[in-house]
Amino acid sequence: MKTLVVIAHQNLEESKVNARWIEELKKYPDEFTIHNLGNSYEFDVVKEQEMIKSHDKLVLQFPIYWFNCPPNMKKWLDDVFVEGWAYGKNNQMKNHKVSLLVSAGIKEKNYSKNGRYKYALSEILVP
Repeated sequence: MKTLVVIAHQNLEESKVNARWIEELKKYPDEFTIHNLGNSYEFDVVKEQEMIKSHDKLVLQFPIYWFNCPPNMKKWLDDVFVEGWAYGKNNQMKNHKVSLLVSAGIKEKNYSKNGRYKYALSEILVP
């Protein structure tokens, strides 16, 4: 089955890294479905859930935004990943693999014990 890549970027037109990732993924349409949230904050939850169910892997792609995902990705997660669908009884995500593909826009050394943010990027992404 294909991998669903859900993209949230507040300014994708000016992105270098995220836009390049998308460009590369589009070369493999049999393997990846690109779903760009754009700047939307309104989602057809049933449609979004069906799209996820029709793929066996899910990748969330976004730039780090105030030590988190962009606000529309957060709203998408809150709206789509509800109890009784994404977890709890009737868990539809049970057999799905989920990954994060993030960019930070700064040098890796800034995300370290001795760097600017005092934590590794993997630690910041734990929540």
